Amino acid sequence: MHWVIIRFPHYSEGSILSYRDRSLLLVSENEDEKQCLSNTTNRFRVAYDDDKAVWTLATPDVRICAAVSCGMIWTEKPQSVQCAEGLGISNGIDSLRLCISAASVAESCPSLSLELKNTARSIAASFECAICRRIESSLRPSPCGCSSIPSVVGTPFDYVIVGTSFCAYSFVHRAIANNPNVKILLVEKGDLFLLEHRQNPSTYSQLPIAESLRRLESRPWSFSASSSSLVTAVKGQMVFYGGRSTFWSGWCPEPSDDDLDGWPGAVRQSLRQYFGAARKLLSVTPANKIKSLHSDQLIYGPEFQEFLETRCRATDQASQVSPGSIAMAKDGTMKFSTPTPLIRIGRSNVQTILNCTVLKIIHDGKRATHLQTSQGMLPLNEAKLILAMSTLPSTTLVLNSFSKDQFPSLANVGKRFTAHFVSSVVARVPRNRLQVPPSGHGVQLGAVYIAGKGQAQYHLQLSAVATSNLESIDIELCRQFSANSIPEACIKGSPKHVLVSCSALGELDHKNNDNWFRLMEDGTQSDLTSNGELQIVPNDQDMALWGTMDEVMFKTIVGCLSSPDDEVEYWHENKGEWTTERPTTESIRQTEVVHDASTMWIGEDGDEEAPVGLDYRLRGVENVYITGGALWPTGGSWNPVLTIVAMAMHLADSLCSVSPLYFCARL
Repeated sequence: MHWVIIRFPHYSEGSILSYRDRSLLLVSENEDEKQCLSNTTNRFRVAYDDDKAVWTLATPDVRICAAVSCGMIWTEKPQSVQCAEGLGISNGIDSLRLCISAASVAESCPSLSLELKNTARSIAASFECAICRRIESSLRPSPCGCSSIPSVVGTPFDYVIVGTSFCAYSFVHRAIANNPNVKILLVEKGDLFLLEHRQNPSTYSQLPIAESLRRLESRPWSFSASSSSLVTAVKGQMVFYGGRSTFWSGWCPEPSDDDLDGWPGAVRQSLRQYFGAARKLLSVTPANKIKSLHSDQLIYGPEFQEFLETRCRATDQASQVSPGSIAMAKDGTMKFSTPTPLIRIGRSNVQTILNCTVLKIIHDGKRATHLQTSQGMLPLNEAKLILAMSTLPSTTLVLNSFSKDQFPSLANVGKRFTAHFVSSVVARVPRNRLQVPPSGHGVQLGAVYIAGKGQAQYHLQLSAVATSNLESIDIELCRQFSANSIPEACIKGSPKHVLVSCSALGELDHKNNDNWFRLMEDGTQSDLTSNGELQIVPNDQDMALWGTMDEVMFKTIVGCLSSPDDEVEYWHENKGEWTTERPTTESIRQTEVVHDASTMWIGEDGDEEAPVGLDYRLRGVENVYITGGALWPTGGSWNPVLTIVAMAMHLADSLCSVSPLYFCARL
């Protein structure tokens, strides 16, 4: 599948716009796919011109005219692309490029209203410097706030935030809502920009840049020699503007009171107050209410969803069965990611420095005064510092910056480590063996969240696909909307089946003292961003839980898919084939843990062991605040995004009710 150029005759000659069906439509150079693509929907109504060998828009749509400003061009033939003025494309990783075309479109399309033209110009301006290619540190400030350290020295900021993912966005959103005059500086290690969510880098497996994208998942830490061979990796950083939010599943369950056992009472109370706001911010939607872009129908149809939930409940393996809660983009066409909303909300309040790695926090013994970065020294002045990085990088930064001798209240940083170990299985049966409700779609999707039973926490997240008359557009729907990643080979090879992708996530025991994160003791690593050492040794409780959740997972899959005369087929990734033989334990258990947490856990005011107090502040440091999974006292098993966003919003409200700069602006 190629991303190819579309020429729209309704625009001025030379205006070249392309994007897939989120803004315009997906097109292909494959002759066999033209017919199904031309019949995608009435909204896009496209036609293929054999004489000119291009797709054209049969009927102009002003909604599309206003939406094309943020399009990206993918191509395997960059040398053949004829670019409109202001657009460009290059090979390799630089073929990710933001196409700033709204302004030219607005001027060249007389049918657009003045309001829509102004909207297009505004969107184009906000993305002017947000390009998906290497951005030099000397980039001039722009309407979207891309800056360099020399350009911001001397500028007073209320907050300096390290990171641009979920916690950064939720803090910025809440801070601006509280004080429209707040001034914020974002410092981001990445210098690449992806406008929208992708399930994971394997989505790009057919593109020439696939391997480059996968290499952008950074793991700047080492494992100790005593770590278990069962766990050899931790989900890494995505070095992008927007971080991990661009590559995630979208699951956003809300933990119960029992799930939060061991958390401070004040934190549990605040979470109950903020979960609603977090759901709204992330557009968390129950699976059975997600609508298809290609029609106004529910692709997670209520009948198929109820079919799955009923079968899961009948297995009697769960304490709770509910529709999967998925974070969606505001328009419902894609899963949520932070880049677009972060840029839009922060145009006048936020400046951003990209390609800037924070190496160390410089302090005077009481408060942080500067950031030592790859671009030089950044003075904080009176700003509060918010660490919105992922767990291990933020912990590495704290360990390198605050010695235990000078800050004894931080002596326990890294002594606790939790994460989720994972098992995954893909299975199927022919659709005609099950009484699956009919649908007008070529695919029906389902997502079910299943909370496990037992003292230690685990859960199953089940994503199902019922196929019939499978076409190319249905593969794209699965890629965009399925709650779990399902290998494309499984879907394409199962044209009239019901497939289930089931992942089981269990908590590492937070009381296990053999799990820790610390700085390397031998001093051989001089890079301050990668001198952290991690040890994970699952204990008896972990292994017993892993065995339990594996067995429950198979029982749930069989309960969902089989009847007395059915035989479930399982996907064997190593062989690339379906068989009725169960995959081995070794093949379903992932050696990479996810959702690392608890290295700087939050504790009650009287808890001297906890490195962070109820105000989210590092103890003993006046102006450094922690967000994200590092704060979690226990790891639980639920997916963390809704919870970390709720906590970041609470932090913003605690700090941002009134700003010093707000008073200056009023005077």
